[in-house]
Amino acid sequence: MTHASDQNAGPIGPGTVDLEQALTTLAWSDPAVADNPGAALARLGVDVPVGLRFDVRVQRPDTLYLVIPPVFPEEVGGESVVNQMDLWRSGDQFVWILPQAAKTALLEMREQHRNRGGEDGR
Repeated sequence: MTHASDQNAGPIGPGTVDLEQALTTLAWSDPAVADNPGAALARLGVDVPVGLRFDVRVQRPDTLYLVIPPVFPEEVGGESVVNQMDLWRSGDQFVWILPQAAKTALLEMREQHRNRGGEDGR
């Protein structure tokens, strides 16, 4: 079954499916991905760095999502950059919201997926 947004996702095949597209396709076909995103990433051949947690949400058309940054103690300084948004194409759009320090981990996971030839775990 082809999802309507797949038409905008670009070419499919070894080396052409990015991590976000593969994760999106997997989440559309298996709702358990949101319950255990680490296992879903493992199915895609991606190792999640120790200490990094994932929260995968399949967007609902009737829901507004608000991500609130953590509170930092004053001695840490209130000017720390916490979150970055990373927009990535996958269907219509895929959004990562992540701590700045996790950006390197995300780039490494994308590279792992790319090196495996864009496999989608199926």
